[in-house]
Amino acid sequence: MRSWSLAVAIVLASAAAGCAHNNAETVAAAPEAVPRPGGTPAGPRRAPQPPNWERQDSVRKALMAEVLSTVVGRENEPAGNVFKNVKVSKDMPVKEFLTMMDAQYGRSISASCTGCHANKNVGGVLKVDYADESPKKKQIARKKARMTLSINKELEKNKELDQPFVRSTCVMCHRGAEHMPDTMEPLKNSDPAPPQRKRG
Repeated sequence: MRSWSLAVAIVLASAAAGCAHNNAETVAAAPEAVPRPGGTPAGPRRAPQPPNWERQDSVRKALMAEVLSTVVGRENEPAGNVFKNVKVSKDMPVKEFLTMMDAQYGRSISASCTGCHANKNVGGVLKVDYADESPKKKQIARKKARMTLSINKELEKNKELDQPFVRSTCVMCHRGAEHMPDTMEPLKNSDPAPPQRKRG
């Protein structure tokens, strides 16, 4: 009975962590059987569920509102002057900076703030430590932010583009997944041919 309670606790903890981290990366191998109390198999384990977009959006919005409440009157100041350890987009106004974090980072990879920022126990309460530089994912996100800025800057220099280019953002590659797919579905005979752009 004790092992069954432990299994239930682990499942509930995993589900709670799902709103902070993307579960799409779990292995899609054949599900293994979950033992019942007494050792008899209970059938296949449930497949991992995709992230709950609405829940993650509401969690991020609540965290954004919490952060904004701590900087009332400073919403139009540069983010680098208001927050600690802002390295990219530090001249962006605070309100715009937080909107970008929500829409361009959180939604793009289907994660909450703790997808990149450290979650720490402060007096028995979990708090997001935005200034902590230790999370590896925060460093990766920062490098990718610089990468997209660099791509856009280089494209702006290209005078041979035949139409205004769409600026690169996180969502262009991630498409709502933390780990980008590196393959495409093969075209089927019934699929329409891709449209051809007219030049000239």
